[in-house]
Amino acid sequence: MRLVLGAATDVGRVRDGNEDAYLVDDAMGLVAVADGMGGHRAGEVASATAIEALRAAISSGRPLRESIEDANGAVYAKSLTDTSLRGMGTTITAGTLVSGGTLLIGHVGDSRAYLLHDGELRQVTVDHSLVEELVREGRLTAAEAAVSPQRSIITRALGVDASVEVDVYAVELAPGDRLLLCSDGLSGMLQPDDIAATLRREGDPQRAATQLIDAANTAGGEDNITVVVIAVTDEAPERAPVAPIEPVESTLVDDPAPADRDAGGRPRRRARGVGRVLLWALPILIVLGVAVGAVGWYARRNYYVGVHQGQVTVFKGVPGGLAGWDPTVARRTSLAAAKLREADRVAVNDHQTFSSLASADAFVARLRAHTTTTTTSTTTTTTGPVTTTTTPATTTAPTTRAPATP
Repeated sequence: MRLVLGAATDVGRVRDGNEDAYLVDDAMGLVAVADGMGGHRAGEVASATAIEALRAAISSGRPLRESIEDANGAVYAKSLTDTSLRGMGTTITAGTLVSGGTLLIGHVGDSRAYLLHDGELRQVTVDHSLVEELVREGRLTAAEAAVSPQRSIITRALGVDASVEVDVYAVELAPGDRLLLCSDGLSGMLQPDDIAATLRREGDPQRAATQLIDAANTAGGEDNITVVVIAVTDEAPERAPVAPIEPVESTLVDDPAPADRDAGGRPRRRARGVGRVLLWALPILIVLGVAVGAVGWYARRNYYVGVHQGQVTVFKGVPGGLAGWDPTVARRTSLAAAKLREADRVAVNDHQTFSSLASADAFVARLRAHTTTTTTSTTTTTTGPVTTTTTPATTTAPTTRAPATP
């Protein structure tokens, strides 16, 4: 399997500067899109800082989730060094190939990842935005969210706080697939059907990226637009030619000199050939061991909430398993899945991952609280009119991008 990459970015037709940044590193198998916020200069600094910190962390061997957490720390620390950068932040959506055809996607904010598989496009990531939460709760339709004046408010970003929760998704790739990473300058201008049509029509990833940006500009270009397109092929990865290994037999001398014979006059075998084989094979074995260990570590590090035998259950592992590492039950709860609200049932079925058991337990507690609230509200009667005002709760202070400058 081979990944062919294409990427492009554009300022759009309204803004006077580009606060987006992207990363395409074929050697590391790493791609990323970041959309900065906090004002013209601050947004550019935030996205660029996050991208460079991510690259450095991945190249030093850090896992994807921790690398994005490092990027968050880098942006946050820089924001404290300059008063003009206070409050800056950035989204990030990054992907890295871990083993075989598995691509891990780390996500914070509302930049998106889409997968085109068998001609059908699906959104892999879930936006950390106010309108997305309202849609999940059934208080807004997708069509209403697309035109809501609150659509630019995001509930999670890098650099806003000293720590951040990172969503990680495992995507199994197959030859013929197309993976798209983009800032909201694309997804806010084009419908999914239009994006899918371009990815299906254009086989070259670079031309596909350029065409998507052109289409977003034609639709209005209201924001910076950044696109990374990954084409999955069944070709072998390109590698530098490797010199053939000298067979052990070739180290034998047909007519050994006297110094190459033992005390009985028999020719000695030289160990040089064996040493060369070991020197060549040992690094490969070490890399394979590290890769297997990394996959196992990732597969057993995360938690997610699902349903088991009709009850809401906390699992340890990756939904569906990863490279032979199957999830296990970490905690059974007494909360029946049938009692969940529709929006909460959808959230549980999405199998959102958590970096700790405490975070997963907190999510279950919120589900239980919603169930209790629903039960209470349906069994309470009143004798007079009641006016209810609901304010959506967020785990992180909402962040609003700077308005576009005409």
